[in-house]
Amino acid sequence: MQQLQKLPIKVIYVEDDETVLRETASFLEKHVQELYIATNGKEGLELFLNARPDAVITDFDMPVMSGLDMIKEIKKRHPETPIFVTTTFENDTLHLTRAIEYGITQYISKRSKPDRLVESIYDYFKNDERFSFSLKLSYEGKILSIGEKFAFFLGYTPEELLLEPIELLIEPIPHIHNRHFLKRLEEQKDIEYAHCIFRKRDGSDLLLSGSAEFSVSGNEKIYTTRWHPIDSIVKTNKEIKGRLVKEGYLKSLMKFHAEISQDIITAFTVEEFLLGFIEKLPKISVGTLGFLMLMEGTSLKSIICPSYPGLSLKSMIQEPIDLNDPQSEKEYLPCSLAARHNQMVFVDDISHLPDTKLKKMLVQNCIVTVISIPMKIKLLNRPAGILTLLFQENHTFDKEELNLWQNIANTVAFGIESIKARLERDALIIKLDMMAHTDKLTGTINRHRGMELLEHEIKRAKRYRHPFSVIYFDIDHFKKINDTYGHTTGDKVLVKASETIRKNLRATDSLIRWGGEEFLIILPETSLEDAIHIARKLRERLERRSADIPVPITASFGIATWRDDLTLDALLHLADIKMYEAKKLGRNRIAY
Repeated sequence: MQQLQKLPIKVIYVEDDETVLRETASFLEKHVQELYIATNGKEGLELFLNARPDAVITDFDMPVMSGLDMIKEIKKRHPETPIFVTTTFENDTLHLTRAIEYGITQYISKRSKPDRLVESIYDYFKNDERFSFSLKLSYEGKILSIGEKFAFFLGYTPEELLLEPIELLIEPIPHIHNRHFLKRLEEQKDIEYAHCIFRKRDGSDLLLSGSAEFSVSGNEKIYTTRWHPIDSIVKTNKEIKGRLVKEGYLKSLMKFHAEISQDIITAFTVEEFLLGFIEKLPKISVGTLGFLMLMEGTSLKSIICPSYPGLSLKSMIQEPIDLNDPQSEKEYLPCSLAARHNQMVFVDDISHLPDTKLKKMLVQNCIVTVISIPMKIKLLNRPAGILTLLFQENHTFDKEELNLWQNIANTVAFGIESIKARLERDALIIKLDMMAHTDKLTGTINRHRGMELLEHEIKRAKRYRHPFSVIYFDIDHFKKINDTYGHTTGDKVLVKASETIRKNLRATDSLIRWGGEEFLIILPETSLEDAIHIARKLRERLERRSADIPVPITASFGIATWRDDLTLDALLHLADIKMYEAKKLGRNRIAY
């Protein structure tokens, strides 16, 4: 996507899909001044009436009030408001026809990238008079007036620029004095289309396009100009003055930089992120190849490289490169030097490299230029690794391109650290979640989590009219085991019992330690008859002797099946009663 100037507009974005909302809103915030979010048509309409935005973006299919109904209400009140529809139903001719009848501006497929939506909005607003910049000059080139929006855009207030020379704002062009621009105005009277380089207060340059008029009011000659950002903002004065060929390449680099920043968010592993990065290099420019090596201690290891035809880099750099080994034949490789000194190393002619198998292979594959760039970690005086670029044509670098590549390499380093941190955080969250829901001794579900599962199962049973049962069991004579053999043996009994039960349950069943020697089993989609069969099997498995436990383990089982008239407490009470019936019958029994 071409880099667009941020539009000074208010936009309401209405979307109920959280993933789409998060990704698209993040993109929109970079391109519009103010962004308001709503998750259904009702919220969107209320926001519209309160905020009076310049544009609305909406989906069709949403809860509470559909996007189509919201569009209808907005157009009734303010028919001039541009509305952009994002949809996955491009073939839904009924909705699209009605939306067009209501007067939508454009519809964009959600399958398109977010920049397609931004370009559509930009195309709509770029010629709107409200967003152009006004500037009036005297014949002598003094600023008579400047629009507040324009002044703020350049980093000033209108009062600061009043009667200042235009040279403060317009970048001088070699061989063309700024007075030439004013003279051209006087001679031509009107200029329908012009380009001019403006200098912002922070020193950055900006190319604007616009129109100009010359007029005489009494004895005063006045130049009235209006400007707006051109579609492609050229970053530096040098690019404007002669590097048009390289402009496309630099844009590709900037787009590439933006893409890998997004890849950091979506990649599941560091390896996936790095391989994806390297595989994209040839897309920037034909003949651009590369590989990555990661730092581990004082060595370069873990080469990340796709399979280039005829260029087996992995086979050439199989062994780690020890940066402290002065005898290594790889000591003077660009990647080694870049890692050792934490600086870029540029070789414009690989014939200057020492004779190695790697150099021979590079020559055979027409590699002419090599540059190795440290992937710097902020606040650390060492790189995360080295990015090495290989060019099959002679490649010269200017300062801006080198800065772009260094920023890209640093972003890769940031990506490595971020993904590692995210994976560690996710693992910790999973561990903490498991700890919060797990009984420490037996590894079964704890009572708090068990109550949540029971409440969920009752809601599901009510909704789908499906049965479920619970088995409440208690280890027989457990107090006697503790008193006779000690609590260590008692703990072993609990662990062994829970392991035995868990091994003989279905994947959908849940084993919960209810307290002490009492356990509860939730059996989804299970009738009383099936629950009895399961309980019999569990009782038989449990009473088998274990070599490391000196006493037999048995339990008494109570079964209850959920009915419409049973509350959660009533269901548990019924299972508890049945379990005590089993105890009264002589233990090691089942009651239902």
